[in-house]
Amino acid sequence: MNFLNILVTAVVVFFLLHFGKFILIPLFFSLFFYVILNSISNDLISISNKANIKISEFSSHVILFSIFIFFVYFFFKILKANISNVIQNIDLYQSNFNQLLFYFSKTPLNNLFNESIIMENFNLMNIFTYVLNMVTSFAGSFSMIIFLLIFLVIEKKFFKLKISKITKNKNKLKVFSNINEDIYNYFRIKAFTSFLTGMCTFIILIFFNSDLAIAFGILSFFLNFIPYIGSLISILLPVIFSIVENFNFMYSIIIFALLFLNHLFIGNFLENRLMGKALNISPIVLLIFLSVMGKLWGISGMFLSVPIIVILIIIFNNFKQTKNIAILLSEKGNLK
Repeated sequence: MNFLNILVTAVVVFFLLHFGKFILIPLFFSLFFYVILNSISNDLISISNKANIKISEFSSHVILFSIFIFFVYFFFKILKANISNVIQNIDLYQSNFNQLLFYFSKTPLNNLFNESIIMENFNLMNIFTYVLNMVTSFAGSFSMIIFLLIFLVIEKKFFKLKISKITKNKNKLKVFSNINEDIYNYFRIKAFTSFLTGMCTFIILIFFNSDLAIAFGILSFFLNFIPYIGSLISILLPVIFSIVENFNFMYSIIIFALLFLNHLFIGNFLENRLMGKALNISPIVLLIFLSVMGKLWGISGMFLSVPIIVILIIIFNNFKQTKNIAILLSEKGNLK
């Protein structure tokens, strides 16, 4: 494959990702959830067989699907209610924010920003209303993901048959099982560490009587799936809000320190110990991919970055023509 072919392919892929994002984003999310649902279903069947309880694949999918929809609905319901309650105290937050601007206007930092422009554009009521509408909109668009997920589950019994007719090469057939295994292992560990991060964030913020403790706890859970940037956002947002909420800098410094230690221990120590070498991705490649996907698909693209790179490495590694690309994408070049 010469340079011109690579360039043309890259341009075509870029345009497809950009102009096809309205269907590709829910499709990739549904594929991601399908892999997880299918893997958990297999584990559930295996456990039930050991306990001498007969459960069909269809029944396991129905049970897991119902639990999945319930938790998604539960999360969005709580998040929406928490933000709605906060809006009732918006006048107090706006007053504190105005005082904060006045305070900075009396310091040398005043030269770094235009107070009148910020006062004119930074309206907390508009910001929280926008966030509330965004949560409601995302909850609505989630129906598309559920719709595609249902059809993927229905198509499952024909999928292996179709693949076997496309290729008889057993090594190529293993690609799909490797993708399934690696993504499931990644999600299982990431979901556990994200849950711990979200719970610790909630406990820290509820201790300081934050009105958005629940919302930031849920947000930390989801943002933890975005490498590097997600942790930064889930630390800074509660700290900034604590300043606006209490106008107490000492509280905000303590909250920052506790949240930082929370992410440092769980993300850098616990997660690395659990993940081990399972996530064999070059950090610089991941950062570049995060930037590109963030630009193309926003926060959805950043969330999907790791699963997509994992899939690309597995696929490239199983073909002689693209094995070198897989080595470049990996962390140390050590591939199975």
